[in-house]
Amino acid sequence: MSPVLRPVVTLTEAEIASLVDRSASLAADHLPLSMDRIRAYNRTQVAAQVASAADAWVMDDDGTTTGLALIHSLPWDTEQLGVPSSRMTLLLAKGDDRTRNMDLARTLAGVAVDRLRERGDRHVSIRLDARELPAVQAVEALGFRMVDGIQRFVFDLAGAQVPTWDEAAVPVRDAVEADIPALRELSANGFVYDRFHNDPVIPSETADRLYGVWIENAILGKTGCAVLVAECDGEPAGFFLLGEDTSAPELLGEGVGTLVLITVSGRFRRRGVARTLSWASLRRLGERGNRFCEVGTQIANRPATAVYLDAGFRLAGTQLSLRWWGGDAA
Repeated sequence: MSPVLRPVVTLTEAEIASLVDRSASLAADHLPLSMDRIRAYNRTQVAAQVASAADAWVMDDDGTTTGLALIHSLPWDTEQLGVPSSRMTLLLAKGDDRTRNMDLARTLAGVAVDRLRERGDRHVSIRLDARELPAVQAVEALGFRMVDGIQRFVFDLAGAQVPTWDEAAVPVRDAVEADIPALRELSANGFVYDRFHNDPVIPSETADRLYGVWIENAILGKTGCAVLVAECDGEPAGFFLLGEDTSAPELLGEGVGTLVLITVSGRFRRRGVARTLSWASLRRLGERGNRFCEVGTQIANRPATAVYLDAGFRLAGTQLSLRWWGGDAA
């Protein structure tokens, strides 16, 4: 029997459970928690994503839910990039037949790409677990282009001690509005490995400006939960934007914080600023009641990887970021 594709607005609990419990990767499978907690968390996350999607399709194969494709409009990305932008999500159940997995993924993703063309979207991103190579190859065949590789690390505050440091050598404080000009300037020169700067259809100046807006919004309380600033010689030398998963305490029974965005001024590198910011961020997220702290960094960013491993983080997973471009040639 051929797989059946159908548009959906909601999925039943049974359909979500069938899909999520057999997916190739789980969003929280790297945390040392019970599988019941992790499955409940992932089911809730998928249900929320379906409810907020602009378009959604489910794939049934031999009477079993085997795949889900979602399109989410991204207003902030649209504003910053100057073109209609969205995110595609692809979730596939595990199967033993690799060729069939890739065919199913390509069929499901193909329907979404056709819809993206109808919508007039031009910049579309997708992030896939690096273990899901059939899905990666399927979207590449549809025109997606790899722009980033991410390593994800986790720190268990209950199982490891946050390192101490000389707080007088590199003071760390909360950012204030007066820091916005300096931190925007830091942002404009501080990112080189990310998916925006690696994307040939995005001008470098656009990517630089995007990060400046991002950190300004964080300082103004529009995103994240804190911005920590490290100082050297009395001026801002780097910052770390922090966030939290607000659903984790209820669904996982533990708080999960995220080290979202870090950069250090080139003038103050090799002075322990990144390490100090990382340790201070762990302490802050722990003070806010989080047990776990997560961070992601580009595979190419070996200095950041060394900092996190040195701080006691452990590798939790790898992801690949791809982009589909529906506009004219760059």
